[in-house]
Amino acid sequence: MPSTAAVDAALIARLASDATLTTLAPGGVYRDVAPQNTRTPFVIVSQVSHEDDYSIGSQAFEQVRYLVKAVDLQTSGTAAQAVADRVQTLLQVTTLTMTGYRSVLIQREERVAYVEVDDSSDRRYQHRGGVYLVMVEPS
Repeated sequence: MPSTAAVDAALIARLASDATLTTLAPGGVYRDVAPQNTRTPFVIVSQVSHEDDYSIGSQAFEQVRYLVKAVDLQTSGTAAQAVADRVQTLLQVTTLTMTGYRSVLIQREERVAYVEVDDSSDRRYQHRGGVYLVMVEPS
């Protein structure tokens, strides 16, 4: 049975290899958390759920949901939204290349937008993105 780490890596590679996204998010693309003092905006990819679908006793599909969001240290969400829009362009109706799986479907299921305030410094982090369903089948 392949590991969904291959799906994680393929999703991150898809985003990190896009020149336009690299320009919009010069801080980079990271799994779960960016290194301290990373330049903003940057992109975070976090797996939020995983579900196995079975067909007559064998595994047919895996559904993996990811929170993919831009994080920007600004008072406005404009730059973070531009990054989120580019992520949507890259992930909607595409396939991923990965070891052990065949990509079946990628689609955004919901949008995410919120502001996080660091009370100690009154800095405002803009978060924009979405929850994406990535459906794969073991190859």
